[in-house]
Amino acid sequence: MKPYAIDVRALQGTDQPLSQGATQLWSVLALASAAASGYHGYKRNQSVGWAVGWFMLGGAFPIITPVIAVAQGFGKPAKK
Repeated sequence: MKPYAIDVRALQGTDQPLSQGATQLWSVLALASAAASGYHGYKRNQSVGWAVGWFMLGGAFPIITPVIAVAQGFGKPAKK
């Protein structure tokens, strides 16, 4: 039995890669999100570990992570 491979570009309906401008824009957005999320993680928990976790999540999910940070009160300490 032969393994099957899925070409992700086929799922998008195009064989054309994303434009260089779109790729650069997404990279800048991800970096800004990671930085802001890392700041929020540190200020909220006073912990470098939480800052690193939030930084990674901000880079991986650059749209939703800052929204969650704002909903929590961006940079405000967690209530204990």
